[in-house]
Amino acid sequence: MTVGIVGGRGTGKSVFVALLAQSAINYTNEMKAHFRYYTDPKFTAVIGDIITSLKMKMWPPATLKGSLIEYRFWFGYSNILTRWLVDTWGPIDKLMEILNFERAKLFNIVEFSLYDISGEDVDILRQALARSEHGESIDEILPQNLRRLLECDVLVFLIDASKITTDINDPAYKEMLEYDNVMAQLMSTVALYRSRRYRGKQNRLFPVFVVTKFDTLEPKIRRALGIPDSYSHWVASVSRDDIEDRVDKILYRFFQHTRALVLGGTLHGVELEKARAFVSYVETELNEEGVPVPKVYSPDGISYEISYSRSEYIEFIKYFGKIANKIKVSHEEPGKYVVGLGR
Repeated sequence: MTVGIVGGRGTGKSVFVALLAQSAINYTNEMKAHFRYYTDPKFTAVIGDIITSLKMKMWPPATLKGSLIEYRFWFGYSNILTRWLVDTWGPIDKLMEILNFERAKLFNIVEFSLYDISGEDVDILRQALARSEHGESIDEILPQNLRRLLECDVLVFLIDASKITTDINDPAYKEMLEYDNVMAQLMSTVALYRSRRYRGKQNRLFPVFVVTKFDTLEPKIRRALGIPDSYSHWVASVSRDDIEDRVDKILYRFFQHTRALVLGGTLHGVELEKARAFVSYVETELNEEGVPVPKVYSPDGISYEISYSRSEYIEFIKYFGKIANKIKVSHEEPGKYVVGLGR
């Protein structure tokens, strides 16, 4: 299974990946019998730096340092055997020692790799598909990271809420429309490639939309969507259906081209599963200079945590656990779970 995370410049990708890692760290410590998280050493250092910045009430640098292609991390989801052992025997550490059983076999391991995917790459992908119609090999035309993107089973689009606007005279309005076209083109290109490659086979593509910087959504837009000003309480308390309904309304009103391509993929034989949606934010407070900085809080009076949309990230993690088997059976050979990170 391959997962591509794509975002335009400044959509909060560094913070999104860091919060995903922080959520996986917490989830592992809380649910160690059913979920595990591990990272490549280079990725561990970079993500650690970003998390440290946020906990110190500072924003991280605009881009992750180094070559993202080198960083990897893993999610491990408990399999049927693990759940049976836990339900039957309780904590299984001693049982594993007695049986001398390889602990890794207790988990369905998901590998994520990070790749830089820029908006301009969409044009390269489209041109490569056109050339392939005349006999040229996709493998020879495209670099490895773009070939991986075409194989995506899941496309995660990051949408910057701060760039959603109703003001036609605001430069952000044009950026919003252009990003809609980029997302639509990428969806269209991947669907076309998959329709050729998997012709006659089960061919499902899972689109996911994450609205980043959700706290910056214009109050006028938020209220029109029926979202209260106390957005953090709303996110933590409402149902998944409510959140996905609001994000769908954002797509319907501001990213119409992309939404139409999600619905129209079936015409090319690519069954696009119901798009899932999540929201992401870091709550802010003003520092001594009056500048908004990440907010932290102490849940137990002795340690500090970042105040962010934790419940959404946990649902995001759970979602991949739910669809893993769905996608696995649709491929002749098990694939790797790859995350492509936009610039």
